[in-house]
Amino acid sequence: YKCIERKPRQTAWLFYALGSMTFETWPLKSYFPDAASFYCYQLWAKHGFQLKISTPRKTKLGDYRYRPKSQSHQITVNQDLNPYAFLVVYLHEVAHYCTNIKHGINTKPHGYRWQQQMRILLTPVMTNEVFPEDVLWALESYLIAPKAASGSHPDLTRALRRYDPPSDGVTLEEIPEGAEFWFKSRKYQKVKVRRTRVACIDSANHRKWLIHKMALVEPIKN
Repeated sequence: YKCIERKPRQTAWLFYALGSMTFETWPLKSYFPDAASFYCYQLWAKHGFQLKISTPRKTKLGDYRYRPKSQSHQITVNQDLNPYAFLVVYLHEVAHYCTNIKHGINTKPHGYRWQQQMRILLTPVMTNEVFPEDVLWALESYLIAPKAASGSHPDLTRALRRYDPPSDGVTLEEIPEGAEFWFKSRKYQKVKVRRTRVACIDSANHRKWLIHKMALVEPIKN
């Protein structure tokens, strides 16, 4: 697998769809796979939403917000994602924007209409020129019933993470039951695997928590 590295900037950048900005001058091309960058530029230029490249966030990879007072639409995507993950998250949020525009702000966030829009937006880039074979296969499975987050689809999460830079973290599903690990600066012990989540015990207060099995954790070596 080819690991595509990008040094994350520690500042956020907000871009507006200006009529004078062409694809050649668009500064965001490098964030996407080459074969998909023009398509992503067209979506941004056509719809006119604000696009914010965000500093890395642990709780989310991207989001969409509508501000009624200014009637503005803003999409954010974390800057430290590899190009394939960046593209998936970007289209996920654009699907929210399109669903809002077509059906109103009270539409169920990840309901049937959003799922339909996600399929429409992903279809043009579902090719071997854009995605590696393993990611493409996982996306085809994901699109049968798109989830609220790509992390909720384990096969897609595994496929996308193969193209991340090397990391000391592993997924929670990879460590054995009974093992201890660090997650979000807290120490836990893995207890029991459920369907998509893992029952864990906080070592500090002995409270039980459910953590997604695809969460990146740092194992503690005894």
